[in-house]
Amino acid sequence: MDSQGTGGPGRTRNEGDRTVPHGVVLLIALLAGTASTRDVRAGEKVKEKPSAISPLADGARVFHAKGCDRCHAISGAAGERRAGPDLVGGRSWQDVMQFAGTLWNHTPRMLEAMREQEIERPTMSPEEMEKLVGYLFYLSFLDEPGDAQRGRELFEKRSCGRCHQLAGRGGSVGPRLDELAPYATSLFMAQALWNHGPQMAAKMAELGLEWPRLEAADLAHILAFIRGKERPPASLERVSAECGSPRAGKALFEQRGCLGCHAVAGNGGRVGPDLGAPHRWRNFAEMAGTLWNHGPVMWVKMKERGVPFARVGEREMADIMAYLYFVQFTADGGDPTRGGRIFREKSCAGCHAAGTEGPAVGPNLAASEAPRSSLHWASAMWNHALAMEVKLRQTGIPWPRFEDDEMRDLVAFLHSRREAR
Repeated sequence: MDSQGTGGPGRTRNEGDRTVPHGVVLLIALLAGTASTRDVRAGEKVKEKPSAISPLADGARVFHAKGCDRCHAISGAAGERRAGPDLVGGRSWQDVMQFAGTLWNHTPRMLEAMREQEIERPTMSPEEMEKLVGYLFYLSFLDEPGDAQRGRELFEKRSCGRCHQLAGRGGSVGPRLDELAPYATSLFMAQALWNHGPQMAAKMAELGLEWPRLEAADLAHILAFIRGKERPPASLERVSAECGSPRAGKALFEQRGCLGCHAVAGNGGRVGPDLGAPHRWRNFAEMAGTLWNHGPVMWVKMKERGVPFARVGEREMADIMAYLYFVQFTADGGDPTRGGRIFREKSCAGCHAAGTEGPAVGPNLAASEAPRSSLHWASAMWNHALAMEVKLRQTGIPWPRFEDDEMRDLVAFLHSRREAR
């Protein structure tokens, strides 16, 4: 996949000769030290325990303190139905900019519901927004909604039973998967696929078996079948046990020489795809499936280039995956030219200037701090939505909606005008 380039919006901090997205710096700093939090689950109030609370629990605290739990569930917590969508299980956005766009699109409905329930709309600082999205995205990262029946069908269709035995049926070339059921998670599978992949590829070639391709949620379904039941919704207890450190993952990614073949957000080799490009994976299961699909090609290419194969430990795999996940979801790049058209077509230019000239109904967005990063933008859009709703109603302008990456392109345009100033 092509990179987004290195000189675009939101790239504000240098490390050596590399430039990393500002949002990545914030999230990596936030999630670098996720300590265990055994008394907090998604959907529960956070108990005060300052000495042991983790950054993820800080995000859960924001979720509850701002009243988000009054309308939104997390992974179907407690099975209750809420006025708003499930923010993990029903997630429709793939990164912070799309999250900001979704918040904006649903603001009219949210304001109406909050008035009906007499809920005062809270404000959100960039730091609070940082904690909130870190909490939501990490729970999404480890969420594995799998269907055991669908997994059974895939297990047979992908010829897994030719080598592995499960429920008394199958081959004996590989280990019995019944014995691995208690460990059947995406993290365990990713580590096993990497460490034993070359031997598996050689044995499959010897048996004349084609390396099967896993699509989207295939691995999550297969894991559900191996476990024999649905996995419970992501909780902070499980997240604390399984999540990795993006900061440690970044260091490992460089130490293991991965940058020689793969770029991250435009920085690194061009042999393989850019692993920092946005919208690559929705969760850990999809990342592990991608690792499986591209394994044989990677191992051949590593051998050609004289790159030694190195096994990875469970914690190392968790750290590397966490780093690559958060890099791609905090990507701030966009197309300023498209963003300029959106600025005009969505009627933003009717109230805001984006440079030296323009109306003064709202602030000059080229002089604002809001386009500084995706987190600052999401915070600003949330905080000013109430005033904007009143002004749009007064002027008769319909509430504009942002689809896909339109919000990203708009911010890229504003950032370019901000730099020009």
